[in-house]
Amino acid sequence: MNRWGALGLLLAFAGALALRLPKLDTRPLHNDEAVNAIKVTDLWQHGRYVYDPEEYHGPTLHYATLPFLWLSGAHTADELPDRTLRLAPVFFGAGLILLLFLFADGIGWHAVLWSAFFISISPAMVFYSRYFIHEMLLVFFTALALGAGWRYIQSRSPGWAVAAGAAVGLMFATKETFVLSVAAMGIAATITAFWTSSKPISMQAFATFIKWKDIALALAAMLIVWLLFFSSFFTNFAGLLDSIRTYFPWLKRASGHSPHLHPWYFYLQRLAWFHPVKGPTWSEGLILVLAMIGAVMSLSKKRSPLLRFIALYTIILTILYSAISYKTPWCLLNFFFGMILLAGAGAATLVESFRSSRLKIAAGAVLLGFAIQLSIQSWRASYIYSTDRRNPYVYAQTVPDILNLIHRVEGLARVSPTGFQTIVKVIAPEGDYWPLPWYFRRFKNIGWYDKLPDDPFSPIMIVSSKFNAELDEKSARKWIMAGLTELRPGHFFELYVELELWKKYVETLPPQLD
Repeated sequence: MNRWGALGLLLAFAGALALRLPKLDTRPLHNDEAVNAIKVTDLWQHGRYVYDPEEYHGPTLHYATLPFLWLSGAHTADELPDRTLRLAPVFFGAGLILLLFLFADGIGWHAVLWSAFFISISPAMVFYSRYFIHEMLLVFFTALALGAGWRYIQSRSPGWAVAAGAAVGLMFATKETFVLSVAAMGIAATITAFWTSSKPISMQAFATFIKWKDIALALAAMLIVWLLFFSSFFTNFAGLLDSIRTYFPWLKRASGHSPHLHPWYFYLQRLAWFHPVKGPTWSEGLILVLAMIGAVMSLSKKRSPLLRFIALYTIILTILYSAISYKTPWCLLNFFFGMILLAGAGAATLVESFRSSRLKIAAGAVLLGFAIQLSIQSWRASYIYSTDRRNPYVYAQTVPDILNLIHRVEGLARVSPTGFQTIVKVIAPEGDYWPLPWYFRRFKNIGWYDKLPDDPFSPIMIVSSKFNAELDEKSARKWIMAGLTELRPGHFFELYVELELWKKYVETLPPQLD
């Protein structure tokens, strides 16, 4: 291994952590994060994980989070801070950089180091590495599958075949959309093989190239990983069939039965140029332009077939994701990783195109200068605009004011004679109350309703404004409406509190200065 290259990867890894680790708990959990939080704490405390083929995604995120929960010092979910949940995506997101050494002999160390630099500072990569969702793990395992596959082609070692198969198994066990990446890999590999070959590939030549024992080993590794994770380590064998059944509801959503329908340019618009009204301009255009240069360079016969494969794979995967109507912004990470590899090759090509060492240094310095704005955007996206809709990567994000509601309800419990045993009713249409189940996990007598019950009254009630409940009026002022909180954009909740309980709570508040 190139020692200086390895040092460069370690420095990029450290820089990536420096951008990703601070203030992990300042942004309230997104709905999806809260669902994952409930599921992982059930696994942590009770050893239960059951894969749901109708909703959610695969189990790897939950099992990967367990070591961080064990090391947290917390004994119950009540003691667990939000930041601990987000540590697994942070380290998988930064860990992408360490996987790049697998590609070094295929795209060159200079390209690898530029790619590492772009991964460490990309606003999208930084922002979603701080999200407790599956996407960053899927990108990591995809990179591992690509890298291990390349290493197998170079070495023909059965060990790399097993690693590639296991990586595909982990992709499967992470998120259903892995099939898009596998399809793009297969198509790109086929085109690359015919493109690279100097003469037509016969079946005999193909059979000579392929070691069927190694293919069997890779498939066995994939199936073992699939078996372990979807059976919840032999505790839920129904999960194996469910891992196939899941594609029926997901195909339905992908075909248009979902609120998350967006035009084909949804992803590219967020990456290329996003300028909301009264908001800053966002762009990862530097990476996109360099990626186009890298893709063009891959056409050269002098270039490694790996670079050509990455270009084809990235183009195909981008088309697949853009063609599907169902879109959430974090899905762009799957093809954006390929773009970053191409951008690394493009940057290296630009610098190396100059003959003079001084000009090479100058060109590298100019590119670094342009890249500074990516670092600024990363900080702005993750720390200043982390919940702001003017951030291209914020999507149906929980509003920070929800933390004030949580604080108030917990304060009410502290003055209540029954404490956290106080009855609380949360009422919202179609269960539209996430992430409240996570934030109200300390309450032991809490009910969740999708419509107003016949008897809606309890000491504390949190009711969607869509119901126009007016429970203060209907109770003859024995309950008061103590606040209106926006849960997420356009979703408001009314807090109703029993009058005597509210009086006790008010007495605990510090006096207001005139």
